[in-house]
Amino acid sequence: MSFPLRVLLLLLGCALLLFPALGVAPLERAEIYFLDGARSMVERGDYLVPCYRGQPFFDKPALAYWLMALSFQLFGFSAGAARLVPALAALGTLLTTVWLGSLLFERRTALLGGLVLSTTLAFVAFGRIAMSDMLLTLGTTLAVTLAVRAFSRPRAPWAVPALGAVLGLGFLTKGPVALLLPGLGVLAWLWRKRQQRWPVSWAGVGLAVLLFSLLGLGWFVLVWWRLGPGPLEYFFLRENLQRFAADTYDAGQPPWFYLLTYLAEGLPWSLLFPLAAWRIWCVPRDRAGGGGWLLLWLALMALPLSLSRGKIDYYLLPSYPAISLVIGRALASTAWGVVERTWSRVVLALTALGLPLVPWLAARLPQGWGPTLSGQAALWLLAIGACLACLAWLRRPTGQRVAMVLALVTATHIVAQATLVLPRFRTAQPNQKLAEDVIRERRYRPDARLVLCQDEARVQRDVLFQARLAAEERCDLWAPASSIRPYLFLLTAQEAASIATAPGVREISSYAHIPATSLSLRGLLARPHSDRVVLLANYETRDPVAEGKRRRERKKALGQEFGP
Repeated sequence: MSFPLRVLLLLLGCALLLFPALGVAPLERAEIYFLDGARSMVERGDYLVPCYRGQPFFDKPALAYWLMALSFQLFGFSAGAARLVPALAALGTLLTTVWLGSLLFERRTALLGGLVLSTTLAFVAFGRIAMSDMLLTLGTTLAVTLAVRAFSRPRAPWAVPALGAVLGLGFLTKGPVALLLPGLGVLAWLWRKRQQRWPVSWAGVGLAVLLFSLLGLGWFVLVWWRLGPGPLEYFFLRENLQRFAADTYDAGQPPWFYLLTYLAEGLPWSLLFPLAAWRIWCVPRDRAGGGGWLLLWLALMALPLSLSRGKIDYYLLPSYPAISLVIGRALASTAWGVVERTWSRVVLALTALGLPLVPWLAARLPQGWGPTLSGQAALWLLAIGACLACLAWLRRPTGQRVAMVLALVTATHIVAQATLVLPRFRTAQPNQKLAEDVIRERRYRPDARLVLCQDEARVQRDVLFQARLAAEERCDLWAPASSIRPYLFLLTAQEAASIATAPGVREISSYAHIPATSLSLRGLLARPHSDRVVLLANYETRDPVAEGKRRRERKKALGQEFGP
């Protein structure tokens, strides 16, 4: 089979992990910021200033908003449309990783590195979340690949201008970090090639600087021209400098936070990374060549990430392509000794032991939220089959066998979760139905506001995106309940009882829910239980649905009062 055809099959396989049920998963992490910002651009017709909850929002530059806005225009307003952007960026990152691997090593290593990346849990997970971090990963990987290509033969005079353009687009995606992370790799590569004649002309450098300035800085200049220096000060000082040096955001994590993060989110391949790094260090050719450069780049990236006071797991995402190529290099070797075979046996055994946890954890979801009985049976059959496959290769493991079985095991479980667990969870949660009820209520009272005190199901994200209504988080409920202004209330049963005696308060509907964190490992281990939330209003309405409910409740009350 030819190399291009294998790459195409690898891309198709990764697409099967990224696209099933893409719009079904609940809104996660910072998705609502991007979804609301991109939607506001389309609806307001202003593509310069993104808005969140109706206010200008400058936490991130504009490129991710623009791409999601384009997807909205093509496919409509939905979470799935926005998530097409990171999913396609993930495919682009995979293709770029294979390209980088073929420049540094032989094609076998490139393909195995791509296979590792495409079945890494964190890579697939963030390829399905509508945020800008997968775009940053694509820009980082592409930038260093272009730097490597500039020194490869035949010479590529277009590589340096392309590098400037990619860095500019990265800056438009995430800001200074899009220069820092690939810049460390480019500088490390230039240092290793310092004795060679640099294939760079002044014209190429000038064009690269021009492209970076236009693509990377143009939006910032236009924002400054319209709104002054305030938004730029907020972004560069608060969102970047304070996030790195102050305790403003996500502080409190230890310096070794990312080691533990990669160990958990880089599964199953994180178990092989120490072996792969050791092999590169022990092979002089790899240590002096591309493998050594990848390890150096990873170390350089880890330094500022670990020193930063603000630490989040997805900040590690741009490191995954390089990590995957390091692992792919070890898997591509045909000279496996006692150390490699012993280590791989331990990894396969640990994987086999951990696989039954998947259906066991899924079964801890309450009835209705978790998979059906047939779905649970399917998960158990997959787990048992995967265990047997891992155990089958314990006797004579090789790099290619280990790669195939781990990739297949991971891929099948990712698809199973996307098709058997997520749709059931999404359907059982009240977010969609509640957002529809809010939309219907506001059709008759457009000025109605939404108040909530607790939001374990994270309903306000769906209400903001679908109903265009920003909830007010407040727990002094009696004041809005007795106000002459129209309010909607999303409350627990206890909170609803506290305002039930307020004049004019009526119940619209009640909904069963479980916490949105129930899909996390900690949430599943705690065995989540369902609870109810109530949607109320403090005003009368001409809504026929509400009027029909009022009549049914009155009839029921009369029947209970006078008997049969």
